[in-house]
Amino acid sequence: MAALCRVRHRWKRTNCIQLLTRNLTGTFDYDLVVIGGGSGGLACSKEAAQLGQKVAVLDYVEPSVKGTKWGIGGTCVNVGCIPKKLMHQAALLGTALKDAQKYGWQIPGPISHDWSTMAEAVQNHVRSLNWGHRVQLQDKEVKYLNVKGSLLDEHTVKGLTRTGKEIMLTAKNIVIATGGRPKYPTHIPGAVEHGITSDDIFWLKESPGKT
Repeated sequence: MAALCRVRHRWKRTNCIQLLTRNLTGTFDYDLVVIGGGSGGLACSKEAAQLGQKVAVLDYVEPSVKGTKWGIGGTCVNVGCIPKKLMHQAALLGTALKDAQKYGWQIPGPISHDWSTMAEAVQNHVRSLNWGHRVQLQDKEVKYLNVKGSLLDEHTVKGLTRTGKEIMLTAKNIVIATGGRPKYPTHIPGAVEHGITSDDIFWLKESPGKT
């Protein structure tokens, strides 16, 4: 244990020396570091890369209260616009099928809906967009890091991996584009236990029932 502590202290001391040297010499790891991989962060990072800047994007999603987590792309791609529109379209299709019979369309058998099939289709589409964003970053030569970023000073970002490993990045400029998350009204009894937010509703494995 003592040896491990010495290694950690040596690692932190080395990093501090490197950061101090970079700040004194004016040299940085990146021209731009973006904290947040949502619509704003991705657009910012790709535009900067197109203008010749060396860019890194840090994106990390804390699991929701109910344990849901997702990939790069932010709220819109994962728990907002995209899954909402897909589920809305699924609902419209059901109504259209029922109305179609009134206008001569012959539909054999009763019309039924399988939630799990729809949920899988929605999640597969979302994952394809996650992958697409990573490919776009790679094509633009933007470094993608799945780490939780925090500011140490005006030019330094500390990244924390899922395993607890720390990395240090320095940049001439830093953009914070972390977006927002829904919050439960914890002062209301039963809100957390019985409520659900947009972070989880689109990832339900079973139908929530009649709404």
